[in-house]
Amino acid sequence: MPEPPPDHVAVGQITSAWGIRGHVRVQPQTDFAERFDAGSTLYVDGVAAKVTAARPNKGGYVVLLDSVPDRNAAEALRGALLTVPEQELAELPKDTFYHFQLVEMDVYSDEDEYLGQVAEIIETPGNDVYIVRKPNERDLLLPAIRDVVLDVDTDSSRMTVHLMPGLR
Repeated sequence: MPEPPPDHVAVGQITSAWGIRGHVRVQPQTDFAERFDAGSTLYVDGVAAKVTAARPNKGGYVVLLDSVPDRNAAEALRGALLTVPEQELAELPKDTFYHFQLVEMDVYSDEDEYLGQVAEIIETPGNDVYIVRKPNERDLLLPAIRDVVLDVDTDSSRMTVHLMPGLR
């Protein structure tokens, strides 16, 4: 998976070309659909591109960017990330975090035992599940619920959790 440029956050990934006029199919990586509205600015490989048209399509979007003139140019972008600068992110409610803020965060138990780092986040209908990985140990699957996640400190990149019975 490609990485976004420094100080940028991925909001979607181009999965294929669509049609002959330069449209691309985009798999969103954001809960904010307005990122793909006509007139929005997205970045492809760090270069600004204006959304000139967009519409929902099969769980994603079909998007036309002003910098993509035809199907050949669209095909060349397959796999590219669409990003926005971090400072343009919407402010989230208290105790809500962007996934990029949590991935690679150190996780400790409420007894100060180092459990590993958040390696991945699985989205489920009920709640997210954090996969906590520590070398040479089995992954921990921690539900992102108040009874388990006690504190998240993005400044120090530290999460404190309570290991309920059965989580280990």
